[in-house]
Amino acid sequence: MELQDLLNVALKIESTGYENYSRLAERSSGETAAFFQEMANQEKKHMEIFQDLFKNLPKPSQGQWVDDENAGYLMAFAQTSIFPKLKAQLPHNMNEAVQKAIEVEKDSILFYNDLQVFFPQKEALQSIIDEEKRHMKDLLKRL
Repeated sequence: MELQDLLNVALKIESTGYENYSRLAERSSGETAAFFQEMANQEKKHMEIFQDLFKNLPKPSQGQWVDDENAGYLMAFAQTSIFPKLKAQLPHNMNEAVQKAIEVEKDSILFYNDLQVFFPQKEALQSIIDEEKRHMKDLLKRL
């Protein structure tokens, strides 16, 4: 499997996170709406970083491959753990929304940590991991 395939998964995680946080901001008001809008903005920045990483990868014909065992694990993790949470209906209350967001942020951190091993631009991916950790900490304060 090529690294581009896994990067597409990361882009999907961030774009879906952006959509979810934007919808939560729309359903909220005041400080809570501002908080979720800021989270959405940060997810959008992550998408842009991943798009830049994608541009700087070797062309597919040059192949930057990830062994099938590791790639299969990462794809299965995203498909069974991250995407079902992202695709679920919006929560009915803010406590439920925050708990769901914490789970997604935690799973994203795990995914990106494993993905980082394969990326030549480790610093860029580490900055996203660090920001996802801050997201989790900020969300925990809201419980």
